[in-house]
Amino acid sequence: MPSSPPPDRFQREIDDIIRLAERRLEHQSFSYRMRRSTRRLGYVFGGFNFKLPSAEVMGGWALALLLISWLMTLPLISGVLFARLLAQPVLVAGIIMLVLALLSSLMRGRSGSTSAGGGSFGGGKMWRGERISYGNPYGENLLNRLRRMFRGR
Repeated sequence: MPSSPPPDRFQREIDDIIRLAERRLEHQSFSYRMRRSTRRLGYVFGGFNFKLPSAEVMGGWALALLLISWLMTLPLISGVLFARLLAQPVLVAGIIMLVLALLSSLMRGRSGSTSAGGGSFGGGKMWRGERISYGNPYGENLLNRLRRMFRGR
């Protein structure tokens, strides 16, 4: 009577086969190919590091540019040699920076992490391993909120 191999050996072989099949499927996926190509581009442009400043800083600079472009349109300053020429590009740069600041602020608010351990919309505080929620413990949904608004409160 031949002895059969131990069951853990079979399980290891099955796990290896499944792992190889998953890896093959992953290598065929679109996201894997995109990650690989962006990693290659990262190696090519490794020395070039472009990062936007924080939303507050960018918004401040954008408002400063908008103020400068407005000042360039005033009659007293518009007589200066390049003031009329530079007013439009400064205005466009200010608007673009303001839009970028607003978008980065919205993206950070939705998915960015807070200093208290991740999360969004102030839900990043943790206590005894659970996230602290300051809302209604019964979970006020959209329908209840609308009812409360139209009830006259």
